Amino acid sequence: MKRLLDLRHRQFVKDAVVLQLATLVQVGTYFATSVLTARYLGETHFGRWNTAREIYQMAWFLVSMGVVNATVSRYSESVGRQDRRGCVDALAASIKIGSVTSVAVLLLGFVLGPWIAREYYSDEQVGWYGAILCIAGLFEVVRGLTVAALQGTRQMREFAWFDITTNSLRVVIVWAALESGWGIPGVIAAFLVHMLVAGLMALRWYARARDGHAKLAPPPLREVLAAVPRAPVRQLFGLSYLLALNKSMNTLVPRLGLLLIPALAAITPDDAFRKNGHYAAANNLAWGLGLAMTGVVQTLLPALGLKLGQTDVPFERLGGLMRRISLLAGGLMVVATLISVPVMYLVIRVFYGEAYLDSFDLYLWLTSGNLFIGFAVIIEPFYIFSGRLKAAIPFNFVMAGLHAAGIVVGGQLWGPIGVAAAAGLGRAFAGFHLVYIWVYFRRAARRRGGPLHPGQAP
Repeated sequence: MKRLLDLRHRQFVKDAVVLQLATLVQVGTYFATSVLTARYLGETHFGRWNTAREIYQMAWFLVSMGVVNATVSRYSESVGRQDRRGCVDALAASIKIGSVTSVAVLLLGFVLGPWIAREYYSDEQVGWYGAILCIAGLFEVVRGLTVAALQGTRQMREFAWFDITTNSLRVVIVWAALESGWGIPGVIAAFLVHMLVAGLMALRWYARARDGHAKLAPPPLREVLAAVPRAPVRQLFGLSYLLALNKSMNTLVPRLGLLLIPALAAITPDDAFRKNGHYAAANNLAWGLGLAMTGVVQTLLPALGLKLGQTDVPFERLGGLMRRISLLAGGLMVVATLISVPVMYLVIRVFYGEAYLDSFDLYLWLTSGNLFIGFAVIIEPFYIFSGRLKAAIPFNFVMAGLHAAGIVVGGQLWGPIGVAAAAGLGRAFAGFHLVYIWVYFRRAARRRGGPLHPGQAP
């Protein structure tokens, strides 16, 4: 009991608790907006809205390639080394890459979005909706800058308040748009207004961080903007690209269902969008449960990053820390997933309504993936701080390909249920990474032992 009480004084635990509170608010606000849009728009238009939003989100992920995560890593290392030039370059490179990619997403959305929707969904308007949503990428660049500055210095309380405030505003803005009776165009306008407001608030939080602790204060925004033209993007962009590949299985592939279901040839367009609405409701609930572990991951990255910038990390401690985090997160996720089954049935019935009860069967399959992702929270930090991101690429290419193929085949054979089953159970591929990590630490400890910088391990 004494050891458990002592955990309260560890910065890692304090950061995790603060972030978990912010995550709960984020999950709650996403749930609220999901229920509101489902109720106000109805099944078919709810499905059309989610398809349009997924066109934007898929395009943004494919083009932006994890810029924010790469910036957090580089910025935290520079802060740890007290390298002011490195801090400025990391933030400036983030703005440079983000600006280019946001314009690319916008062009991609307007060129391909309507064509994809016309050819595969028989509804060109959905493609135009998705293209308009791509404007949000311009505002995301500003938000990413503040996220990097706060997470990269472990100012988790400030980040949490920023996240809570912007997420809470989203519910109010979406509700006001739905009350106006403008339908999907109103929701799209609310989405863009929220992203604009979040960007402006990000600038305010950045300024607040400047007024805080001198050692943790980010460089002046004017200095960062002046450095954008000369910012070295190669190193940041390379890490960002590797991060995107490393996250492809956990982030990109499972979301293919939201783009695939409306294109299933066996059902009419209206019925396809209705089924996609049911799938979106189930996916939102399963995703919300999985997001409960985000706080641990967000805390682990900058915490290790600062240590790497200051001193060597005892190798045996790093392996033990990751093992404990994996087992704790995995155990909690398994328990939470099992408890969620009866709870989510009631949630769907009460909040979404009787018309969405088909979502429960989809949720059961989708949430099966949560049984695995808790244990997998250490995968990305391991590959970053062991300097072996390239070793993860062959794993992810093969596993992401198999996962995507399973989703497509499942959809063709069994419809939305097949998509949900393949999307959920495919998460088990993460087990290959965990086996690799176990073998890696075991071999390294046997051959070398003692204090060791993780990047020097075999």
